[in-house]
Amino acid sequence: MATEHYSAGHGDAGQFILEHAIRYGGVPTTTNGLPVVTTRWRYLEDEHGMQIHLPSHDYPGLEAFLDQAFAGKPQFGPSGSAESRTRIHEYRMSEKGGGVQLSEQDSDTQVVIIRPVRLSGH
Repeated sequence: MATEHYSAGHGDAGQFILEHAIRYGGVPTTTNGLPVVTTRWRYLEDEHGMQIHLPSHDYPGLEAFLDQAFAGKPQFGPSGSAESRTRIHEYRMSEKGGGVQLSEQDSDTQVVIIRPVRLSGH
């Protein structure tokens, strides 16, 4: 959308992703010894969570980072095909919901951190 404004990211994108996943209630299986993800990245946060965009060639490094941080295997994916260069993985953050989605398109790699849905009356 034309109204979206992304901020430039600085430092280790993996640690930024992990910090926000934890802030949104995520419970990683480990925070130690994770790969460093140093690249060009930008992010946008709204009421639903956060989007982080990175170059398409960073997909394998982010996949390794998320596999290690969130128990090895995504709960969904990968889906998509190698021919189209479109893949998506999803990692559940906690028993309370929320998630981390990793997707690859031709143009970029995207990580979306989804806030858990808060149910009224609970």
